Amino acid sequence: MRLRLNLTRWLRARAVILAALVLLCAQLAWTADLLAHSYFRQGDFGILDRAAASGFGWNYLMVIGGSGHGHLMPIGVAIGWALARAPLYDWPLASVVIGVLVAAASLALLRVLVILFGARPAILVPLAVYMFGPLSLGAIGWWSSALEVLPLQLAIFAATSSHVRYLRSVSLGRGRWRYAIGAAAWLSVGMAAADQGALVPFLLLAITAGYFVPGRWTHAARQAMTSYWRAWLSYGVPLACYCAVFFFQLAHSGQRLAGPGQASRLYQFAGTLIGQAALPGALGGPWRWLPSGFAQASPPTAVEYLSWAVAALVVGVSCVYRMRAWRAWVLLAGWVVAADIVPAAIVGFGTLPAASLGAQTGYLSDATAVLALCLGLAFLPLADPAAADLPVPAQVQAPAQTGDLMQVPAAPRPIPRPVRAVTLVAFCAFAAGAVVSGQAFVTASQAAATRSYIATARLAIGTAPRGTVIVDGPTPATVMNSAFFPPGQGYTSRVIGAMGGPARADRWTLTLDGVIAGPMTFDDRGQLRPVAVLGPASRPGGCREVTEAGTPIPLNGSLYRWPWTARLSYSGPAGLLAVSFGGTPNQVSLPSGRHVVYVPVVGDGSTVSLQFAGRTSRAFCVTSVTVGSLHPELAGRAIPAAPVPGSAGP
Repeated sequence: MRLRLNLTRWLRARAVILAALVLLCAQLAWTADLLAHSYFRQGDFGILDRAAASGFGWNYLMVIGGSGHGHLMPIGVAIGWALARAPLYDWPLASVVIGVLVAAASLALLRVLVILFGARPAILVPLAVYMFGPLSLGAIGWWSSALEVLPLQLAIFAATSSHVRYLRSVSLGRGRWRYAIGAAAWLSVGMAAADQGALVPFLLLAITAGYFVPGRWTHAARQAMTSYWRAWLSYGVPLACYCAVFFFQLAHSGQRLAGPGQASRLYQFAGTLIGQAALPGALGGPWRWLPSGFAQASPPTAVEYLSWAVAALVVGVSCVYRMRAWRAWVLLAGWVVAADIVPAAIVGFGTLPAASLGAQTGYLSDATAVLALCLGLAFLPLADPAAADLPVPAQVQAPAQTGDLMQVPAAPRPIPRPVRAVTLVAFCAFAAGAVVSGQAFVTASQAAATRSYIATARLAIGTAPRGTVIVDGPTPATVMNSAFFPPGQGYTSRVIGAMGGPARADRWTLTLDGVIAGPMTFDDRGQLRPVAVLGPASRPGGCREVTEAGTPIPLNGSLYRWPWTARLSYSGPAGLLAVSFGGTPNQVSLPSGRHVVYVPVVGDGSTVSLQFAGRTSRAFCVTSVTVGSLHPELAGRAIPAAPVPGSAGP
C-alpha cells in the first residue's frame, strides 16, 4: 500500500515531465513517418558529393556556398562529411541523424520551459506547438535544411537555459560565471550551425530586458547591458570571431549579393511570407501545399483570412491578460524580420517571383523555436518571483545582497475563463490543422521519384560493364534543378559517379569524339541506355564513297548554329577523316574496319562535308550520317531493365 502511495506521489510530482516525454515519443513517431516519405533533394547531393571528394579541414568546413545553398554551416557540412564515408546517399542513416537532432532540440526546449516557467501543465502547449508545428516540415524533410535548422534551435534553447540560470544566480548574489560561459558555448554552436545564430545574443538581450529587468523596454535594455556586462562580454567574443570569419570567407567566396531589387518585390516577399506562411503556419496551417517547389504554402483563401483573425484574437487576449505579453509578440516579429526577411533580401530573389519565394515555409523553420519561447512569455508567469510582471525593485543594478531581495509575491492569479477558452479553441484548431497539413505535405512530396532515380542509378552503375563510356548531362529537376546551381554541379557525373567508387573505371564525358564502342547515358529514371544522336540524318541505305577531294552529304533537315555531334557509320581502311558542318572542319583518326565514329562539330546548315585521306587505294564508305544532340535511346537496352520503385520507407 505504501509503495503504491509513493508511486502515485512520484507520478503526480512528475506528471508534466512524463506527459512531455509522451509528446516526445509521439513526435519521434511522426518524424519517422515523415522521413519515410522523404529523401535527399537538390542541395543535399551537392553537400554529399563535395564531402565525398574532400578532406576534412578548415578549407572544407569554412567555404561559403559549400553547403549547396550559399550559407556558412560548418556543423552541417561536418556531419555531411561523416555520412559521405558511409554508403553514399544512405537515407536511413541520414534519418537517424535527423531524429537524434529532433529529440535533442525538443528536450532542450522542455528544459528551458521548466527553467522559465516551472513544471506546470501549461508549458505543454508551447512544447506541442514546437514539436508538431507544420512550419518545421520543410526543415525536417529536407536533409541539408535539417542540418542547419535543428542544431540552431538546439543552441537557442540551450543558450537561453544557461543565460536564465546566470541571470537568476546574479539576482541571488551568486553570479555563477559558468552559466554565462555555457551560454557562450551554445551561442558558438548556433553560429556554427546557421547564419541566424549570430542573432541569438540579441534575442537573449531582448528577453532579458523584456522580462528580467523592470521598467520600460528601452530603459531596461540599457540597465541589462550594464548589470550583466560580464555575460554580454562573453557572448560578444564568439560573435566577433564569427563575424570576422564570415565576412572574410564571404569576401573570398566570389559570391555577389544581389540585394532585393525593386522595393515592391521586397514588400511582396515579406507580405506573402507573413500572411500566407507565418500566420497560418503558427495556427496549424497551411493545410494545403503546392506540388511545385518544396514546402510551399498554399492555404485556402478563406481559411488564410480566418487565421489572421484568430492570430489577432490570441495576441489581443494575451495582452489583456498579461501586462508584458506584447513584448513577446514584438520579439517574435523582430526575429522573423531580422532572421528570415532581411537575409533573403540581401541575397536577392533572383528571377523567381517574390510571392513564390515568400510562400516557402522553409524560410520560417528557424522561427518555430522563437515562437515556442514567445508563447510561453506571452501567457505564463516566470517561475522566478524576481522576474514577475509586477513592478519590483531594480535589484539587478548590482549583485543582490540578502536584504535586497524582494518579498515573494503571492501565487500567480488563476487564468480567467475567457483566456482558457480562447487558448483551448486555438490549440484545438492548431492540432487539427497540424494533422491536415502533415498529411497534405506527404501527399505533395516528390521524394518517391528522387528515391527511385538514385536507387536505379546505383544499380545501373554497379551492373554496367566496367570501362563504359558514359555521356554526362544534367540530372532531372526533381534531383538537382540546374537552374539553381552552377554549371555542371547537378550533372550525373557528380551525383551518380561518386557511387561507383574508385573500383569503377568508367569514363565520363560531355561529348563523344572518335570511335567509341557502346557509349551510354542516363535517362530521367536513372537507367543507363545507349546514346542516340537526335537530329537531321542522311538518306538511308547505300554507300557514299568519300575521297580526299571531298564529298557533300545532304541531310533531311537543317540546324541552327550550335555545337552539335555528328554520328557516322563507315567501313574502310584506316585514315584521317575531316568533318565540317557549315564551319571549321574537325579531323578524327579512324581505324580500319566497320565502325561508328562521333565527331563534335560547330556550325549550321543541312549538309555535312567529308574528306578522307588514307594510305591505301581501298574505298572509304559512309553508310549513314546524323547530326544533332546526344540523348538516351529509349528503344535501346536499359540497365537495369526496369526502374527500382521509389516506395516509401527509410
